[in-house]
Amino acid sequence: MAGRSREAMGHTEVRDVRYRKGGNRELRLALWEAWGSKCYWCTKPTVFSSIQIDHIIPKDVGEPELRSLKHTHGLPHDFDLNDPQNLGPACVECNGPDGKRNRTYHAASVTDRLDRAAEHRAKVIDRVQRLGRSGKVAAHLLEAVTADFSDSDLRQEFLEVAPAVVRLLAVMDPQLLVDHQSFREVEVAVCEETGDYQRVDVTLDARGRSAVSTLEEDCDTELADLLQAPVVQLTDELRNRVTAGFEAIESSDPITAGPPTLDYLRIDVDSVDYRGSADGIEFTFNGTFEGVFTASVVRVAPDGEGTDDLQGDAVVNGTFSVVAAWDPTTELADVSAGDCTDETWEEDLHVA
Repeated sequence: MAGRSREAMGHTEVRDVRYRKGGNRELRLALWEAWGSKCYWCTKPTVFSSIQIDHIIPKDVGEPELRSLKHTHGLPHDFDLNDPQNLGPACVECNGPDGKRNRTYHAASVTDRLDRAAEHRAKVIDRVQRLGRSGKVAAHLLEAVTADFSDSDLRQEFLEVAPAVVRLLAVMDPQLLVDHQSFREVEVAVCEETGDYQRVDVTLDARGRSAVSTLEEDCDTELADLLQAPVVQLTDELRNRVTAGFEAIESSDPITAGPPTLDYLRIDVDSVDYRGSADGIEFTFNGTFEGVFTASVVRVAPDGEGTDDLQGDAVVNGTFSVVAAWDPTTELADVSAGDCTDETWEEDLHVA
């Protein structure tokens, strides 16, 4: 074994964790895990083989622009473009030639993702370093986890071996088979007249899967139907709050905002729970949202003579909750969704 490097023995040197050309497999896996197996930009659940490492602030940005971006996003002077604080796992669609790099985004959307990357940084570094200290068995498992299963031969090879691994897990720690996360993509009708739908990504753990199974099988209610009223209510509430936000901006002249146009909306349900009682079953949904709006804004002169026609841009994000109840003693026995409650709310508004 003398003279062989740790990488030749299935190890990776423990070093400063940052993006490098080539050799980023462990970093890519750690980022994918830290961001919940989702693309960091569109938040859509994505298989590992389709994940790429993306620089939130482009790695080829010039120094003058980088200084400006550090100021805009409140970044430290020693901000490292290749550090995990600037990296996210992106799907091919978002990171490809027609993806986000060729579109203009409001600064608040980028700031939000930089903040979350900073929150994940310690976890990502620890995971990469632990992978670097792994032994032979872990190295083989890492090879399997990070394989490209678009290759039909590799996929078939994995499917032949996987049942033995599952049986071993069932013996060693059955809870690992229960606690895994799964994902549902739900299309919710927000306007039946126009045929508009809103995608809602639902993350389910063991408890969540049981809750949704109870909802759909015992209560005979589809998840998309139950979420329809709360999603419509949330969308209307966002528009109302954005309009109020524009009109509340401090200005020497009064501001009036027209109905905001929704340019982008992401809604994720991060957890689903339920509990039974003598009166029926109560379901609780907790999630996050992010929306981008534009609106026509009119600034009126104090004397009422003359106006300035401006454009308002808004990025909003926050968390919400919904409680739904099923009472089997009622005549229709429908599951009734309560109000969609904004738990937290942040907004970034600009008028120009």
